[in-house]
Amino acid sequence: MTPVAQPSVLHVNEAAFTAHRLIAEASRRGFAWHYLPKAAPAQEWRGPTGQARRALIGAAWVARLRLLARRHDIVHVHSASTVAHSRFGAPRYVLHCHGSDVRTAQYEPSRGAGIRDALRDAEAVFFSTPDLAEHVLPHRDDAVYLPVPIDVDNIAPWTPTPGPPRVVFASRWSPDKNSAVQLETAAALVGALDGRADVVGLDWGPQAADAAAAGVTLLPRGDHADYLALLSGAHVVVGQAAGILAVSEIEALAAGAPMVVPVPLPLYADTAPPVLGGSVADAVAAAVSVLDGSVPHEPEKVRQWAHDHFDVGHAVDTVAAVHRDVVAARR
Repeated sequence: MTPVAQPSVLHVNEAAFTAHRLIAEASRRGFAWHYLPKAAPAQEWRGPTGQARRALIGAAWVARLRLLARRHDIVHVHSASTVAHSRFGAPRYVLHCHGSDVRTAQYEPSRGAGIRDALRDAEAVFFSTPDLAEHVLPHRDDAVYLPVPIDVDNIAPWTPTPGPPRVVFASRWSPDKNSAVQLETAAALVGALDGRADVVGLDWGPQAADAAAAGVTLLPRGDHADYLALLSGAHVVVGQAAGILAVSEIEALAAGAPMVVPVPLPLYADTAPPVLGGSVADAVAAAVSVLDGSVPHEPEKVRQWAHDHFDVGHAVDTVAAVHRDVVAARR
C-alpha cells in the first residue's frame, strides 16, 4: 500500500490549550494544521433578538466550517459537545474528548444522546485524562488515550519567588475538582503553617469564598502567562483532589515545582508521578516538610518526568499517526 502523506488538519474549538499546542508543534514540523474557534463565547441568548442573533452567528459559522472542511483532509473536533453544531458543516470528523463533555454531559437527558452519537460516528476518538476511559471506551473501544500535551521546554523552570514561602492551590474551587477535600486541605494547611507561609489560590469557582473563609488568600485570575508564573514561583503546589493530573498540575510539574496531592492517584500507577501526599494529612505533612527542607526536591527529575509523559512532541506523534490511519482507511 502506498504510504499516506501527512494529512492537512482543521482543529475545531479549543480545550485546555490542546489545539493550539498541537498546532504549534505540528507547524514546526511543516504540517498543515489550522484552527477554527467556536462560533461565539459561552453566553445566554435571551429573548427573540438574542435567539435570532444566535441563529445568524451559528449559520455563518457552519458555512465557514463547511468551506474549510473541504480544504482539509481531517476535521479534528475538540469536545464531544461541539459536534452538535460542527457536524452540520463537517459530518466526517475525528473527536477529542476533554472532560465534562463525556464525564457529565453524556448523562444529561437533554444532551446525552447527542454526545453518544458523536462518539459513535467519529472516524477516531481521543480522550485526554485516564478517568475518562470509563465514559468513552464503552462506546468506542478503539479510543486512544492522549495525555494532555504540554510544551515542557517552553515552561520556565521552577524558581521560588523571593520573600515569604508561598503554597499555591492550582485548581479552581468547584465540585468537579473535589472541592470538599480541597477546602479540608486548605484549612489544615493554614493551621499547620500558622503564618509561616502564605497559602494562596485563584479567585475562581463557586466555592472560592469558602476557600477564603478557610484562610486562603485569593488572587485575581490573570492571563495564562501570569498563571504559569504563579505555579513556577510557588514553593509548593497543591494539586487538585479529583484523582487526576489535569493541565494545571502538569504545567506545575513541567516547571519542576514540588507538588502535594491530597488523594491517591491510582490511575497513574504505571507512570509513578513525582508527587507527595495521598491523603489530606499526608499532603499537609509533605508540604510542611518541603518548606522546612527536610524532604529533598529534585526539580530536573520532576521536569523530565513531565517531558517523558506529557510533552507535546509525543502527542503530535500519536495524533499524526491516527490521522494517517483515518485517511488510509477511507481508501
